[in-house]
Amino acid sequence: MGLSGKRYASLGGGIIAGVFIERLIQGAGVPPGNILATDIRPERLEQLAKQYGIRTSAANGEGAAFGEVMFLAVPPNAVKPVLAEVRGQLRPGALLVSLAAAVPTAAIEEAVGRPVPVVRVIPNTPSWIGRGMNPYCLGRHVSEADLPFVGQLLAVFGETVRLEEGLMNAATALTAVGPTYVFPVIQAMAAAAAGLGLPEPVALRAAAQTVLGAAWLVLETGKTPGELKEMISTRTLPEPEAERLFAGAIEAAYAKISAAEKKLVG
Repeated sequence: MGLSGKRYASLGGGIIAGVFIERLIQGAGVPPGNILATDIRPERLEQLAKQYGIRTSAANGEGAAFGEVMFLAVPPNAVKPVLAEVRGQLRPGALLVSLAAAVPTAAIEEAVGRPVPVVRVIPNTPSWIGRGMNPYCLGRHVSEADLPFVGQLLAVFGETVRLEEGLMNAATALTAVGPTYVFPVIQAMAAAAAGLGLPEPVALRAAAQTVLGAAWLVLETGKTPGELKEMISTRTLPEPEAERLFAGAIEAAYAKISAAEKKLVG
């Protein structure tokens, strides 16, 4: 059975849940009737039902009973209470895909209280258009037979890489928080170019494409950023300052995520 034949539930209907729901429909051809989302906000459920035509419910247990693949899209501090609430209603053989930062697979398995396959994914916002980078790790009960489906599922949202769980917080600081480092760069480049006379829409498109093209150059050529920058004779950026700024941002994000994990796990 392919992706489109499965039934999916999202416990939690926030922004990332909406991204994943849209990609399942648009990128994997999943019928809206095969998706059910739960949330504590009636207005959000109404919005999701109207926007995507999916099923919705205020009861997490209904989502657990519905989904052959169940996304945990609640805030990290709600993961354990929600799983304790629904563990008796989980479908046999259901695959749990956790989108919650800083919650280890062992904590999820413990909250369920019985062997269950858990995939922990670090989602990021470019997954909205199928261009994400979503690293993942596996819980103890994911079998080799599950891996082709997991790979096919994650490919709908963009690129992925399997990591040891101990590296997930570092990856979260890089890929999940990473767009917040890049968007201000694009905005600043576009604003400066517009200030020099480029029409604003042209400046924004040119800035975004410049960043996109530079990223593809790294990926396609296999050359390092240091090697590639030597191809351009004019450089006006104070590079040491920029490197310290971005490295500091990632290190700060890592520290924050690690502290959150320590607090959640206890």
